[in-house]
Amino acid sequence: EEEAFLLSLYQFMKDRHTPIERIPHLGFKQINLWKIYKAVEKLGAYELVTGRRLWKNVYDELGGSPGSTSAATCTRRHYE
Repeated sequence: EEEAFLLSLYQFMKDRHTPIERIPHLGFKQINLWKIYKAVEKLGAYELVTGRRLWKNVYDELGGSPGSTSAATCTRRHYE
């Protein structure tokens, strides 16, 4: 399931002319794209996470540093 998701994601991004050239980092950790997708899905998907301001929860789910002040914004930006 994870492999199929990643193949689909890379193809989608390539098709829209914004290929993933390198996986982004949050803090000093490379983001696990499958994990961030599942964390957002678990909280109700993008619209709900954004509307309810749950991006910090997603960041925490990924094991981010608790002291980060821009965690929510960075997590959302990377997801988008």
